[in-house]
Amino acid sequence: MADPEIPEPLPLLRLGLDGTAVVLHLLGPSRYLIADAVGRAAFAVLPRRRRTTIANFGMAFPQMGRRELRRLARRSFCEYGRTSVDFLWVHRLSRPELMRSFRGFGAERVLQMRAEGTGGVLVLMHLGAWDAGGAYALARGLPLTTVMDEAGSRALQNLIVWARARIGLRAVLASASARTLLRTLRTGGWVALLADIPGDTPSVEVDFLGCRTRFSIAPALLASRAGCPMFAVVSVRSPAGGYLVEVHPGVTVERDSDPEVALRPILDIFEAAVRRWPEQWFPFDQDRLQACRQD
Repeated sequence: MADPEIPEPLPLLRLGLDGTAVVLHLLGPSRYLIADAVGRAAFAVLPRRRRTTIANFGMAFPQMGRRELRRLARRSFCEYGRTSVDFLWVHRLSRPELMRSFRGFGAERVLQMRAEGTGGVLVLMHLGAWDAGGAYALARGLPLTTVMDEAGSRALQNLIVWARARIGLRAVLASASARTLLRTLRTGGWVALLADIPGDTPSVEVDFLGCRTRFSIAPALLASRAGCPMFAVVSVRSPAGGYLVEVHPGVTVERDSDPEVALRPILDIFEAAVRRWPEQWFPFDQDRLQACRQD
């Protein structure tokens, strides 16, 4: 019997997704030509989003000139297009193809805990190809549960939930997520959460990239209540082709820990990742970086 939490999408939408994935496989690396074209077009026709992205990069990288910031922002739009295409591309990858496409570092510590029946929280940010990282996790024997915003039509939500389930991500709608995630962790399951756009989740203002901004403390709260560690994960496209997934050492979260203090090691890893792959960071939202520190 099918998992009742995974809705069946409308046949036409499912056919469209499957057909698009087939076309992308036929295109191979040429699929990025389409993604880049869409990204450049979006950069040209979305002036508010363009200005916001340039401003956020300017706060994070104050040493850059205006022209350099604009090039970086345009590249970020293109990379987001590649991330979107990759979500569809991995939809039909076999396990051998997945394993050839990914280089992973540090996953062994998580897999060992999984083998021992212990759960944990993987913390990611909007950097690189996070959904593709979910496909890699499933290929390594680590199914994940994550949260999805309840935006758009029900038909589109069902399609995304179904598609993510195909690549190893059990997506739970935000309104029903808290108990489901906690139950998953307490029964030895693994949860993956994006922390840099808190939405309606509990959040805290932190120092990040020399500025003040808000991060979700939901990963720390869940880890504290479940008695499990958090792991920072970075999943990006490699310049040499394929993907790179880094699972960093775990962070122990005590029940009475300050969530901001617990998140600090995670934030330090994310800062280093943004500085290493700035074009794969997607700071498109207003107030992503709210105010810079005056040192």
